[in-house]
Amino acid sequence: MMSFTKTFIFLTILAAACGSAHACGSHDDDWTGSDKLAHFGVSVGLGVGASRVSDDTLTAFGLALVPGVAKELYDATRDCNRFSWKDMAWNAAGAFVGVKAGNWILGPSSLGYRLSF
Repeated sequence: MMSFTKTFIFLTILAAACGSAHACGSHDDDWTGSDKLAHFGVSVGLGVGASRVSDDTLTAFGLALVPGVAKELYDATRDCNRFSWKDMAWNAAGAFVGVKAGNWILGPSSLGYRLSF
């Protein structure tokens, strides 16, 4: 697990460093930008799915973040775009909510499981 975390942090820092080298003027990236709800919503779904893949909350959280990191790495390679830490914050919030909701609703000690027996 430690290796995954170190790799994740290294790639995130690398992407941020590469993404900030664009010279296309100011980059508007508000905390409540039009794409932030999409980042949150997709990450919630990924978090729920990841909670079913792994019983370990931290592993599920990391799995749910992988597509968001991949998308931001892709954005960092596009002209006049960059790696967005604000997008990653919304991805992380959505992944956290999704993993917790998946464990609470669908897990072996979940609300649904307890109500059915």
